[in-house]
Amino acid sequence: MRYLRAILPLAITCILVYLLNTSMKSGPALGKLLDPVAGVWTNAEPITKDYNKILAFEQLEGASKVWFDDRMVPHIHADNEHDLYFLQGYIHAMFRLWQMDMQTRAAAGRVSEIIGARGLNYDRDKRRKGMVYGAERSLKKIEADSRSRNMLEAYTAGVNQFISELDRKSFPLEYKLMSFEPEPWTNLKTSLLLKYMADDLTGTVHDIPLTYLKGQLDEATFQLLFPERMNNSTPVIPNNTTHTTPSMQRPAQPERDVWATLNDSHFDKSTDIDGKGSNNWAVSGSRTKNGNAILCNDPHLGLNLPSLWFEVQLQTPNMNVYGASLPGAPGVVIGFNENISWGLTNNYRDVKDYYEIEVLSDETYMFDNKPMKYDKRVEVVKIKGAPDFYDTVNYTIHGPVMYEQKFKGPNGLAMPLALRWMAHDESNELLSLYLLNHSSNYDEFVEAIHYFECPAQNMLYADKKGNIALWGQGQFINKWEEQGKYVMKGNSSSTLWGSKIPMNENPHVLNPQQGYLSSANQIVTDSTYPYWYNGKFADYRAWRINQVLDTMHAATVEDMFALQGDVHSILAEKTLLVMLQQIDVDSNSSYVSMLQEWDYELDAESVAATVYQKWWELFYNDLWKAYEKVPEQLYPNTEVTMQLLIENKLPTDSLGVLLTNSFKRTIDFLEQRENKEWYKVKNTTVTHLSKLPAFSFSNLKIGGWGNTVNASKQNHGPSWRMVVEMGEKIKAYGVYPGGQSGNPGSKDYGTFVNKWAEGSYYELLFLPNNNEQQNEQIKYTWTTDAK
Repeated sequence: MRYLRAILPLAITCILVYLLNTSMKSGPALGKLLDPVAGVWTNAEPITKDYNKILAFEQLEGASKVWFDDRMVPHIHADNEHDLYFLQGYIHAMFRLWQMDMQTRAAAGRVSEIIGARGLNYDRDKRRKGMVYGAERSLKKIEADSRSRNMLEAYTAGVNQFISELDRKSFPLEYKLMSFEPEPWTNLKTSLLLKYMADDLTGTVHDIPLTYLKGQLDEATFQLLFPERMNNSTPVIPNNTTHTTPSMQRPAQPERDVWATLNDSHFDKSTDIDGKGSNNWAVSGSRTKNGNAILCNDPHLGLNLPSLWFEVQLQTPNMNVYGASLPGAPGVVIGFNENISWGLTNNYRDVKDYYEIEVLSDETYMFDNKPMKYDKRVEVVKIKGAPDFYDTVNYTIHGPVMYEQKFKGPNGLAMPLALRWMAHDESNELLSLYLLNHSSNYDEFVEAIHYFECPAQNMLYADKKGNIALWGQGQFINKWEEQGKYVMKGNSSSTLWGSKIPMNENPHVLNPQQGYLSSANQIVTDSTYPYWYNGKFADYRAWRINQVLDTMHAATVEDMFALQGDVHSILAEKTLLVMLQQIDVDSNSSYVSMLQEWDYELDAESVAATVYQKWWELFYNDLWKAYEKVPEQLYPNTEVTMQLLIENKLPTDSLGVLLTNSFKRTIDFLEQRENKEWYKVKNTTVTHLSKLPAFSFSNLKIGGWGNTVNASKQNHGPSWRMVVEMGEKIKAYGVYPGGQSGNPGSKDYGTFVNKWAEGSYYELLFLPNNNEQQNEQIKYTWTTDAK
């Protein structure tokens, strides 16, 4: 017994040591996590942390300096481009390594390596979509051009230099929480990051839901509820712009039946037919107080921490550029230099089509009455705690077979569908960014953006000479009318994509007579544009932005701040009176009185905003739920619903009943809530990528919604607000919902979130291009040299 009492504590200790240092399915190895020497405690940074350094790297070719301002924005000055991009890679990794690592693993379909089998479907989706395939093809093109190759190789070396300096104690916190380690950076990872953005911005697919709806509705009803072009749209390229003479004729629609048929048994009802949003606009000097062009941009993306963006200034003797960069890629994506500024919004022209494949066997499919062999790509998915999963993806003349019996889409979609996607084609967006950063005039800007193929973007321009311009930029196909609008049969060459439209024929305008330009994801052109295209476009924000800009004749940057924060609801302005006239409730109701006196502003503290938004939400869902021909998630968008309501064309005989019942349920909803202010109801949250609440910011005091210029929704909104006045001395302002550091234990982690929520800005420190900087905002200095 004495021996047992002596051995038992030792055995328990051994078991505890094993358990605490072994990763469990539900979390990290607690022993390693709580280790006082190398665990999570080491990630807490002191407020007084000193970033001043003298560094020597054998990879550097000369001397360079990095100044960190009081917001920890690095201003990197190097005598050559190699050293510049090396240091950018090193600094990106220093602040954001885990984010870079996770986003590129996600792009490659490698999440299961970290979280286990629950990530398998996600990984298979990314691989069957052809993410790695597209990234590999584009990387060949990137590395074939010496400018983009040298840029990327220097950046990769910088990231790997930082990784080589890490030990377990200094791993970013999330590695310890998720029990994995950094791996070397590669050029392919940066290419994957660019495809990750392309997937996010072109991920909405309309072919499948529209094919189903077309089979359920008669033609007149289908066109009424799902029009290609909204009435009264204000296109990105202003009406009556003269377009470049087309070099190609629009192809004729094939005479044979080319459409696949979808029925209720295999239709993907969860397909989201709404997309991402963004705003940009530029005002010429003729409409500004100081006579300088002003450019504004606020791309609307997921509100995450670490932030998608990282502020940086890059300087060489031939370049001085400032703006928002993507951790994981060299250069500046949205920003300005000493001569020009530019901004981006998503261009929703369709570049992603599905084809029904006529399967003959595991090895062949039918095409033009002949059997064709698949090109097979074996995807090996590594799974934490489980054997590897092998998935053979069949590639056709159209692209990879994404959905089929062995990998069903949402809701059991098992039809064999191949995906044709512009992101599969080789492209070199990195070269576009390189040239943009170096551009000094409009011609150089145009040359630069012509390398930007996917995702398509509305690219805005302003310069110090007062010029403004806008291009609907991307690589597009000369399609026959309705090609790609619905799922096509893939057994005939008649449905193949045709020729690529020359880049110089993309819609564009320089110095329009109206004196301003704007894009907010609305349709790109009026009907005079010679090539056919389709897409999922938005209108509310464009209507409001153009409404405000049209009245400006002495605009200031403060006016631009106000417009970026504008929460006026066009939806409410157009519909509220009609809705109130239809309801049968007590006219003395305090909620009715509140709405009658409301100014249509979705202010953060407004209760009236809550009443209207909840009422509209309930009415909208009740209306379309009662119309059984259109299933849930495929309802017409709110702009269409608004216009049909105003024109009294909604498909219901019970409008008053629907509005009355939904209003009464709105009151019930409000009466059950203690907090009725709009911001508390909508709960805008900036969420850590790991979904850990402790690392997130919730219930932010910010107004707006998707139908206002300030499109701050629950977890989606303005990811980077920028205003640049292109005077002799450039004045620029910006803010994003995050902080420079990705470390939750750092004082620089969420520094900007509250300022972003309140609609305030930082004046951006754009340093002159010299080797000695004297500025009171500079807090730390690095001096670097080659070993």
